[in-house]
Amino acid sequence: MVVETSRLCRGGLAWSNAGDGSPGSPPTMPGNLGELVDVPGLDLVWFRRTNYPQELPANDLDPIQLEIVNNEYKATMFGALATSFGGRWVNDPFAGFGAENKLLQLDAARRAGLRVPRTLVSHDPEQVRAFCESLHGEVVVKTVKGSARRPLYTVRASAELVASEEAIRLAPAMYQELVPGPTHIRAHCFGDRTYAFSIESDALDWRGDLNVPIAPVDIDDDTAARLRTVLDILGLRMGVFDLKRLGTGEYVWLEVNPQGQFLFLEGLTGVRLSVAFTDFLMAELAAPAPPARRAAQVTKMQNGWPAGSA
Repeated sequence: MVVETSRLCRGGLAWSNAGDGSPGSPPTMPGNLGELVDVPGLDLVWFRRTNYPQELPANDLDPIQLEIVNNEYKATMFGALATSFGGRWVNDPFAGFGAENKLLQLDAARRAGLRVPRTLVSHDPEQVRAFCESLHGEVVVKTVKGSARRPLYTVRASAELVASEEAIRLAPAMYQELVPGPTHIRAHCFGDRTYAFSIESDALDWRGDLNVPIAPVDIDDDTAARLRTVLDILGLRMGVFDLKRLGTGEYVWLEVNPQGQFLFLEGLTGVRLSVAFTDFLMAELAAPAPPARRAAQVTKMQNGWPAGSA
């Protein structure tokens, strides 16, 4: 069953406790076929995306009112899952929220022994200019968080940008050593299995043009193990990694998306990633839930959700 988080407003979302604070009626949320999902009865949740606002009927709510409405739906859904779901997460949302942070990703990759590019995250013009000068201008700039609704591509840190006080000071950005070469690697770690593809593109960001050579590739066992170590450090069970492969064969870290898209590669290459992912979910379903996981969730919830999660 599927719960479309932008359509919780259709009805059926509920959570309660008894007067003494003990659990009340089992929480529910609406499924995509109109059914009510019994949250405690679930065995596994693939927690993918919660980016989009509620698809409300025509209304005259102002932006602040709309924000409140959307936050109430998301917070209720998260709370119902965190207090009542006792199965397996793919991925645990608490871990997933943290793992989306690219600074945490870089630190995890370094700790796992992967090569990471020199990086500065700042909105200080002097620091940005000194960093770019130290790399002789061979620097790219990307968002730290960005927007799911309008992804911004990685671009070169142009001389015009570096000269602009206003542009740099507007917000922190990630300035990073340019990793040379046309071979981009998209590696999918589903539990203990890794499925990698090469994307041959001269563009800094290959997403703008998929009419390029794309093919499944093998990556060495050591690199695959280090990617899984990154998942362990970040508390994830799956992740989609972006790397560059140098002419020497060495891999350089770029980032990981805890819930990255992968079905487009099935369409482009014929590799049955959907089957591989389904096999992974079935294996997760057969594994026992981590001990005391629910208590840890409740503690995290009481201490406050990660910034931007609601």
